[in-house]
Amino acid sequence: PVTYAAAFELGWTPGTMIMDITTEFPDGANPPYVPHNHDKKEHGPVLVRGALARSLNIPAVKALQFVTLPGMLEVAQRLGIASLKRPDYGLALTLGGGDVTLLEMVAAYGAFANGGFRTDPVAVLRVQDSSGKLLEQASDSLGTQVLDPRHAYLITSILSDPEARIPTFGTNNVLELSRPAAAKTGTTDDYRDAWTIGYTPDLVTGVWVGNADGTPMVQVFGSRGAAPIWHNFMEEVLRDTPVQEFSVPDGLQTVEICPISGKLRSDKCPAGRQEVFVSGTAPTEPCDIHVDVQLCAVSGRQASQFCPANVIISQYFEVYPVEYRAWAEANGKPQPPTDT
Repeated sequence: PVTYAAAFELGWTPGTMIMDITTEFPDGANPPYVPHNHDKKEHGPVLVRGALARSLNIPAVKALQFVTLPGMLEVAQRLGIASLKRPDYGLALTLGGGDVTLLEMVAAYGAFANGGFRTDPVAVLRVQDSSGKLLEQASDSLGTQVLDPRHAYLITSILSDPEARIPTFGTNNVLELSRPAAAKTGTTDDYRDAWTIGYTPDLVTGVWVGNADGTPMVQVFGSRGAAPIWHNFMEEVLRDTPVQEFSVPDGLQTVEICPISGKLRSDKCPAGRQEVFVSGTAPTEPCDIHVDVQLCAVSGRQASQFCPANVIISQYFEVYPVEYRAWAEANGKPQPPTDT
């Protein structure tokens, strides 16, 4: 979420398309960094909403490459994450490649819940003497505005979207409460740490599961180890409190987009979806992936001005940028000829 919040500040949206395919990232003199998803699969074109909700690793690394390490660290510091002080972080940082405390992360998620306001955690709300005289009291201010409330809401919108996380977590999963809630799981590669952090409009909770001596667990994912505890705790603590909806800030717009390209849906696209955007960032161009291509039936190439009209045929294609043609062809998506 920190990485994608940084990406929203630089112009990305929940509808930005990312190609979730195996990618080598240069790593100086070291071998290239090649991240993999938790299910060891490629998922092709995914939108930011699905990438974050489904905890897909390759898109997250591409997002960090876009915002850069300094950019992501600056947002993390604004959110109160102070533990990331090493000079040698790489793109794996977005997947947990840097040690942070649970308290820092919970407070950072609290800023998403607070509409971009960071409130520093306090352990003592007030101190009174034996006669009831107030000696000390923690500030009850909303905190410091560290994120645009619209960007904070986009993160909340994604993390509270049960439909967006279904491909990874299934239906009726433990991240869903009986009230609106946003949640995210995390698991270290060696299963040493399993996390779930989530929030409602009035409570944010983080759960860590692991062995006290730091030894790895046996394939305990955040969704299996920490999420059930988070779910049960939240339900119990909030049981007798009013159900609240997340506050929607001004300055947002909703637009129907193509679920593949993230651009305006055309009549060639699959069923569209309504997506929320910061006003002024919604796509203005129609989808350019689902298109009809004019071919010359004689040459088999794209029709040029020299192709007689009576041998021009129109054929539907799902067209991807040239760097992804090999992936598309290998996944049953024939690409049109590029020459005329």
